[in-house]
Amino acid sequence: MSLYEFAMVLPVLSMVLVGILYGGITFYDYAILANAVADGAATLAISRGNNGVQTNQAPCTAAELMVQTSAYSLNQSLVSVAVPTFVGQQNSTAISSCSVTTGTNPSNGGSCTAAAPCQILVSGEMGTISATYPCILTIPFAGINLCPLKGNAACGTGVASCIGAETTIRIE
Repeated sequence: MSLYEFAMVLPVLSMVLVGILYGGITFYDYAILANAVADGAATLAISRGNNGVQTNQAPCTAAELMVQTSAYSLNQSLVSVAVPTFVGQQNSTAISSCSVTTGTNPSNGGSCTAAAPCQILVSGEMGTISATYPCILTIPFAGINLCPLKGNAACGTGVASCIGAETTIRIE
């Protein structure tokens, strides 16, 4: 009788154990991604005046690189960082942009062109940076994906599920 009861309970207990393990992995990935996005936002906020922090890169590029670098334990080729977006002061149209194609770059005096766009940030505006990471945590033999978001809208075409993080920060 005990063997029969054990055989009935074992699959359920196994699924619960696998769910706990995969849930922990997903939460860890989310925590790393959220921290990386926060690091990228901080870089974006403070790199307006010096054309990049500790690098010779434009502010948006430096912020995107910081997200990639800070997500050290994730598969780097799968971390997708969105180009930062901006909102002007008091929710007006933003002047800041990561891809200005006309005019003069105020940081170096060079021309802004389509081939070499300028990255111009204005103090006081709000910048948002986000990133996604695929989440494929399928329970073996059950076909159940434990990831929270489903569909192409979450991570793009061809990816079933993902985790994402977004941070908005004031440009200094």
